[in-house]
Amino acid sequence: MKTTFKQTLLALALAGSVLTAQASISGSSTDGIVAVVNDEIILKSELETARAIIAAQASEKGIQASQAQITQKALDELIARKLQLALVNRAGMVANDNIINEQILQIAQAQGINTLSEFQAKLDGEKAGSYAALRQSVIENAALSAMWQNQISNRIHISSQEIASFLNSPEAKQIISQEQVLIPEWQTSHILARVDDTQSAAMAEQKINALYAELQKGANFASLAATYSDDPGSASQYGSLGWVNEGQMVPEFEAMMKKTSSGDFSTPFRSQFGWHILKVDNTRQRDITAQYRQNAAREYLFARQAPQAEEDWLQELRSGAYIKIYE
Repeated sequence: MKTTFKQTLLALALAGSVLTAQASISGSSTDGIVAVVNDEIILKSELETARAIIAAQASEKGIQASQAQITQKALDELIARKLQLALVNRAGMVANDNIINEQILQIAQAQGINTLSEFQAKLDGEKAGSYAALRQSVIENAALSAMWQNQISNRIHISSQEIASFLNSPEAKQIISQEQVLIPEWQTSHILARVDDTQSAAMAEQKINALYAELQKGANFASLAATYSDDPGSASQYGSLGWVNEGQMVPEFEAMMKKTSSGDFSTPFRSQFGWHILKVDNTRQRDITAQYRQNAAREYLFARQAPQAEEDWLQELRSGAYIKIYE
């Protein structure tokens, strides 16, 4: 998920409020409690942080809102967050550390810092525990996003008939491109010398170089692939991988595929699987206009129905929760 500047500010702000909440619970702050949501509390500092974010968003969009309206919206969003996080915890959702690190690095880079260690030193230098609080906030946001997608997707069912009807409407003609959409595809074959417990990287490289030398002498690529490739699936098809498009293969394979001429084979190259030689048997431009338009229509209809589905879900969460708001 790409982190926007607004998400960066939100994550940093929430991290600050987490630290304040921890201080309050430990008795080192006079921060007051404004609401109780089941077993969780909402502190005045959390509400003020949320109010500031919502006020800034309203101002940016040119929306006129009273202080009372901003406060109510902030409180509602904090209550919803507490309820959803409780659901996340009950579901036992576990964060992917690589994805979390990537998101935090995006936040760091937005501030001109290029490593996580430098970013951690900067945050903790300003306030002890800031980096850990930020990381926790990013983990929570990622879990909430996944939970939202799961819950809302299960509540919205868009039929093929709805998509067809929408695509025939004047509205669709205005918002969905009517231009033809073509994507490049490559018909490829490969020979793999796998690197694993039975064959070291040096052995695999030696094997692939020997096969490459045979190809340079005029050996038949399909025959060599069927006989010597360590990829049993493609070897049974004489090395054929069929038609592939961008994003389907590992980066090293795709990069070599793109610079290999149709009818030619590549030089040996390394990927996470081992050493390869690939052959581009053919290329084409595939028309995916109909698929593109259907996907665009589905996304539009989903986005149009999502707000009501989200409201229904949040009302269900609130109806089954204990919520006490202090004046």
